[in-house]
Amino acid sequence: MKICLLVVIHLSSILIFNCIAQQPGWEAISSGTTEELNSIYFYDYQTGYACGNSGVVVKSVDSGKTWQTLQSPVSNNLNDIFMFEQDCFIAVGDSAIGIGTWDGGDSLYVIQIWDGSEDLYSVSYSENQGVFVGIFGASLQTVLYGVSYYCSVSTLSIHSELSNGGFWGACMLNFEIGFVAGENSISQPILGRTTDNGNNWEFVSFYLDGNEGKATDVDFTDQFVGYISARVWDGRGAISKTTDSGNNWTTSFFNYPLWGIDFPKSGTSQVGYCVGDSGTILKTYNAGGSWLQQISGTSEKLNKVYFLDPDFGFAVGENGTILRTTTGGGSITHIEEEDLSTYGIELQQNFPNPFNPTTKIKFQIPEAGFTSLKVFDVLGKEVVTLVDYELQRGSYEFEFDANDLSSGIYFYQLRAGNDLLQTRKMLLLK
Repeated sequence: MKICLLVVIHLSSILIFNCIAQQPGWEAISSGTTEELNSIYFYDYQTGYACGNSGVVVKSVDSGKTWQTLQSPVSNNLNDIFMFEQDCFIAVGDSAIGIGTWDGGDSLYVIQIWDGSEDLYSVSYSENQGVFVGIFGASLQTVLYGVSYYCSVSTLSIHSELSNGGFWGACMLNFEIGFVAGENSISQPILGRTTDNGNNWEFVSFYLDGNEGKATDVDFTDQFVGYISARVWDGRGAISKTTDSGNNWTTSFFNYPLWGIDFPKSGTSQVGYCVGDSGTILKTYNAGGSWLQQISGTSEKLNKVYFLDPDFGFAVGENGTILRTTTGGGSITHIEEEDLSTYGIELQQNFPNPFNPTTKIKFQIPEAGFTSLKVFDVLGKEVVTLVDYELQRGSYEFEFDANDLSSGIYFYQLRAGNDLLQTRKMLLLK
């Protein structure tokens, strides 16, 4: 493969100007409903579902550009949704009632997930040879652990922690390791974790840097590194990060309560998103080291954020709001004439994209150091290394020749130093 270095170093300070004046990277999409949407999930780059209050379920088969309302068999609020396959999903909701489908929504059936009357707020599964395991958070801090066959649920075990509070978020990292997050009986955030397929659970309570509040959502990028979104009891929002499976936490605070958090796992654990009240969308490029506010274009409360890769994602919320981005949310706000080293590296979208067979990749690094630029296929296999050596601070442009590769989606990943990493996707069409 041919690798051409076209532009070398700019030694002067790298500045970001007039970010606020740039166009937002989030697009408002008509959902066809005014009901509050609580969750969204995409199985691939074409098919996804969102669910919300009064049993509403909407479906897209064109990457979220248009949505159709499905005929729901329930009227209770649906709080979270998970897709097993392109035509198979389960949504959980109030009164322990869920719905499912095995035919892409042509027919929806009711699932009585639990014989209790408590509300279910989150569902998360991990697949292993056709068997799925899940965890559900209920308002009496009960964790239900079960398997799913053909989009139906069989509960295997129930674990109750306390009589008050609730679990609002769930994350099954793999078949054995899972987490739930919520609030205990004395208004502390609480994390539950299992490492043995849900047979046993351990619970850790903590404060938000000394403040009471509740964890509203949870996501882990590996067994040790995880994040929660939170509502602080003084009305602020918070994001807490752990690097030791939840034993210790560091917290950042924000103006509005936060309700959903997501770290897409396509080639990176550095990029993450969080959403909340008043249209708040926050993004991190450095694994939660700093969070930057994006232009959402709405003032509606946002309940959930979901990304299929670091650039392609959605946020949903009040009044049927669906926001869509294919550029990682585009511009950041509240930054003018700031030194790039404050915010880390910048990896631009390749151009042209789609391409055949060559494209150019531009990036900036804030300081001298070892730098790598690599290309991966959709399975995470490295297909070529473009850069793997020391570079000086500055701007660079490389040409990537994919003449030997087949058509499809690829990811290119830039790493500078020990902790700075960004990933983008590109499409090769021959």
